[in-house]
Amino acid sequence: MMMKIKMLIMMLLTTSLTACSLDDDDPGKWKPKTTTMEVTIEPEYIFSSTFWATSVLAMEAVDDTGKRMDAFSVNEINGFTYEEGYRYKLLLNATTTDPNIVDCPSHTYALKKILSKEYVGIRTEGCHEVTMDVQRVLMQTPDEHSSAGYYFLCGRAIDGSETLDMGLNEIIGSDFESFRTFNETTQQFNTYKCRMRLSITPSDRPIYRNHNYRIRLLELLSSEELPNDSIVIATTDEEYLSKY
Repeated sequence: MMMKIKMLIMMLLTTSLTACSLDDDDPGKWKPKTTTMEVTIEPEYIFSSTFWATSVLAMEAVDDTGKRMDAFSVNEINGFTYEEGYRYKLLLNATTTDPNIVDCPSHTYALKKILSKEYVGIRTEGCHEVTMDVQRVLMQTPDEHSSAGYYFLCGRAIDGSETLDMGLNEIIGSDFESFRTFNETTQQFNTYKCRMRLSITPSDRPIYRNHNYRIRLLELLSSEELPNDSIVIATTDEEYLSKY
């Protein structure tokens, strides 16, 4: 009799533990958790990639050795306004997000305290100015499948001295809307080639993929409407991937 009672108790305990385990994993019982974290934000913008391979302006977070550990988009830290040229030490609240939401970041961030703010300026070594004609370019795969293509910006110096390929938002002070806007009257997109005076400064490490320079808009000189985007067909898969 005692043996049966012991076995019954063991079965009840096992059932209870299993139920608890299931409850912990039950998406309906998820609750956000908040922890604090300390980060150092570097004084110059970098760029981060999105799911659609589009570059977005971002703030660079580094560890104690200066190694890049993360990138925050400019509006990602709630309550914090970034000023380029300053190095910040921040205390953040990091809150987990609902795992049931698809394509959602794992955490949201809010400023708890600015621990320090030191002006160090931006890099000027090797900086030069150039006037470029810049427009959107559609890069297609060697088999010319436009659905598999992607857009980037191509800038050509008007004196022929240099050419640069850039992400759609990679000119600091400008954005992709300078090159393509929606016309409410025609219900179509208008595409533009922009003549821009730019400053180009080498960076000490890549700020976006293999790009070792920062480009800033100094002045928009003119804007010319184009019939459509320029299209480039990659000759090899390697060429296609090199700009992606």
